[in-house]
Amino acid sequence: MSDEPRDESHLLWETLGSESLHDARIFSVRTVHRRSPRGTVAPFVVVDAPDWVTVIAEDTPPSGIRRCLMVRQYRHGTERVGEEFPAGIVDPGEEPLHAAMRELREETGYSAAEWLPLGAVSPNPAFMTNTSYTFLARGLTKVGEQELDRHEILDYCWTDCARLAASMGRRPYDSAITVHAWQLYLAASAPPQINHTPVPPNPNLP
Repeated sequence: MSDEPRDESHLLWETLGSESLHDARIFSVRTVHRRSPRGTVAPFVVVDAPDWVTVIAEDTPPSGIRRCLMVRQYRHGTERVGEEFPAGIVDPGEEPLHAAMRELREETGYSAAEWLPLGAVSPNPAFMTNTSYTFLARGLTKVGEQELDRHEILDYCWTDCARLAASMGRRPYDSAITVHAWQLYLAASAPPQINHTPVPPNPNLP
């Protein structure tokens, strides 16, 4: 596959203006008016949300069984308790890495000696403007108690990576952000993939 940039001029829309529809505290909604490459004008709904961070806090105790620090909390969308990686929003003016460090400390009371960025993606580029960052944290140390927000109620727990691998994508590990972070973690942990597809012999060669 060629790495040369592709011509996207025939796909780009021109922004003509926007207007606010609703501010819901954790996100805001606006209408954006854009002109297509063909000249037609249409309104689109866009959601402005803060950037998000997710932390995969990995530990290997003396038992040798790799595990991750997880949080369990009631989710008001699904109306049930789920188990997820520590996560939260990036405050205005805050760097994603600093937000990840803060969220791990606030939700679990742990800090980490080593931080590695695993990836940054658009949660839903069809109508959302934010970015979701995932970090791997190692060298964990318990430095204090949880520092939760007023309406934040959650437990933290250790879950074996083998259990996560077997159950990821099913309850209680069915948060899309957690599933996506896990895939980035697996990609970073796996050795480079080599294509072992056998090549049939060429009858024209000796």
